[in-house]
Amino acid sequence: MKLYMQNFSFKGLYLLLAALIYNAVSFAQDSTTTATTTTTAQTTTENTWYAQPWAWVVGGIILVLVIVALSRGGGSKGSTDRVTVTKTIDRETDV
Repeated sequence: MKLYMQNFSFKGLYLLLAALIYNAVSFAQDSTTTATTTTTAQTTTENTWYAQPWAWVVGGIILVLVIVALSRGGGSKGSTDRVTVTKTIDRETDV
């Protein structure tokens, strides 16, 4: 039992060390200097289609229609084939 607890504590220590290294690397990518530049250039805004709410609504409706079509199976009720299996068992009887 002590060996299990010792291995568990080493795994926790390694996980903590890995998390600290990952945290240090991610904070190292942040910029600490702030540059203040003033530009008088004309800015243009570009609206993409996926940023529009109507595109998400249309996409959601299409997704629901596809899910409904797949769940119905695509066939009508009148054209389904049904198979009936009949099994008979013959047993020998003492005469």
